[in-house]
Amino acid sequence: MNSPAIARNIPDWDAPLPEALGYAWIHGETWMSGGEPIASVNPATGEVWGRFGDGGAPAVDAAVTAARSAFRCDWGRISGADRAALLLAWAARIAEEVDQLAWLETLEVGRPIADARTLIAQGPLLIGYYASMIPALEDRSDGAVRRARGVVGAITPWNFPTANVLIRAVPILAAGNTLVLKPSELSPRSAVLLAQLASEAGLPPGVFNVVPGAGHTAGAALAAHPGIDMIAFTGSTRTGRAIIQASASQSLKPLMMECGGKSPQLVLPDMIDQPAIWPGVFHTAFWNTGQWCAARTRLLVPKGGLDAAVEGLRAAAADWPVGDPRDPATRLGPLASGKQYDTVQDYREIARQTARVVPLSAVPDANGFYAAPELALGAPQDGALVQQEIFGPMLTVQEYADPDEAIRLADDSPYGLGATIWGADRDLAERIAAGLSAGSVDVIVAAAARPGLALGTPFEPRKQSGFGIEGGLAGIAAFTTPQAINYAG
Repeated sequence: MNSPAIARNIPDWDAPLPEALGYAWIHGETWMSGGEPIASVNPATGEVWGRFGDGGAPAVDAAVTAARSAFRCDWGRISGADRAALLLAWAARIAEEVDQLAWLETLEVGRPIADARTLIAQGPLLIGYYASMIPALEDRSDGAVRRARGVVGAITPWNFPTANVLIRAVPILAAGNTLVLKPSELSPRSAVLLAQLASEAGLPPGVFNVVPGAGHTAGAALAAHPGIDMIAFTGSTRTGRAIIQASASQSLKPLMMECGGKSPQLVLPDMIDQPAIWPGVFHTAFWNTGQWCAARTRLLVPKGGLDAAVEGLRAAAADWPVGDPRDPATRLGPLASGKQYDTVQDYREIARQTARVVPLSAVPDANGFYAAPELALGAPQDGALVQQEIFGPMLTVQEYADPDEAIRLADDSPYGLGATIWGADRDLAERIAAGLSAGSVDVIVAAAARPGLALGTPFEPRKQSGFGIEGGLAGIAAFTTPQAINYAG
């Protein structure tokens, strides 16, 4: 496939894209849909720049058929070593197309291009990591054989288009399954390109299929399809509930659900006066303009620490300019869509009525869905700003009197995805972590350190953030099922 060259400086919004990226990829080839085309809007300009086909139920049917055939034949019959070799070949192709994938994210959802390149460049490492685990799946020391589940359906969101697809697709394929993936209607083209690169790398036709489309058409058809053996979903809790209901309407199947989050970060008394923490606090709250489920969007500081937090975050914001996502200097781009912009504006209005708002920076004088980072001080604990996922650049800041109140405030949330604790007192950090219903807790014991989920450490979302183990050997094993083989005589 011939891909247009991507400039290293400011790419042209009007640079042509391969037409095939606007259609489904099924059985190793472009599948032309007959559904109503869906418009693609550039979030940096607010203008429609293209359209893509909604595959709907017919494309889902075709993709499931192709995936079932591949599972029973080519992909299901190769050795684990051969499967790993093909995945590594795919990783090599992705490494060659980082610029193209980054440009698609900038164009479709406004991801700053430098940040997109950095994250996507880690994709081949993720593939290598899971490929290295394939031999462990063949261990029979407990008397059971781990079998691939079959045809897995995956539904991914728009905030990190390439990374979200890889996080879902790689362990599914490494475990020996075939895949039918429905990407967000805001960002379908990077998923299609990843599937095309997989075919170019030698993955057999039907192993990795992509069906673009709206949630109520392609997404609903995939969730309810009786030919799907397992569903893996990343997205909002509301959509997750709908998928759970749809998946049970035709057949029983296991589910892996990573849903919303409203994660806290707590600064302990021994770090509140450390200026070096605030760039990390800012990053965990506002990266990708706050559009990520694990964003730590509730900041808890000890009594008397409010001024230090405000000044520290104001200083940190200077290193995160909001602007044109094509510019390599931009670190915060626009919100991904007009719908998301309206949602964030509604919460900003609530903030102005119920809290003290502190702007941290300004947005460019340009069209598009830009929103600047803001702090909301003194928001009520039971109010929308503290309890609901905003998915935008707003951080609530609250004070606590003692560790017990810190735990109570931090855990008072319908979500349980993650948390961050900034403090060198390991015993206190352990006590607080034990009191949090969160799947992953980062404990930062050095002020200048940066939080981050260790890839090899399994975790599971809790409460309304979902369920199903992610990461590590347990994460890839979740896409297999144990089969007991008992010999008698």
